[in-house]
Amino acid sequence: MDLNREPQRIARMAASEVQELNHKTIDVKGYYGEDEDGLFISAVPPNVCATVEALIALTDRLPQALQQASRALQHAEERQVIRMADGSDVGDHVSRALRGLLDAEQAVKVANAHLREAGTPLAAMGGHVAEETEGSTA
Repeated sequence: MDLNREPQRIARMAASEVQELNHKTIDVKGYYGEDEDGLFISAVPPNVCATVEALIALTDRLPQALQQASRALQHAEERQVIRMADGSDVGDHVSRALRGLLDAEQAVKVANAHLREAGTPLAAMGGHVAEETEGSTA
């Protein structure tokens, strides 16, 4: 963990990782397993499960990040260091931003609950492995 990086850089890197996930899984084969014989589909259920578990961890952590951003904004407002580019009153804009951050926090918590709901049956899924029969290599 590198705490010497700026918060916005860390957030951009997290967004970049999610973008990479999205590109990797545009084709469902992104979830396939791979071995010396090539790709195999039976790894899809556990790979989807592991991905959902990681997204649960992400959504577990996002509310805190949003709360801390709100705290930083409130801190800056209290010290009267915020200026609006158009010269308008800061208070209304800060209030709107704080409301948006709070709404985002609540939405992430809802998404987390839905991911946990999806994760329960996923945890019990495995890929089907064909039984070997005489003369086959399955």
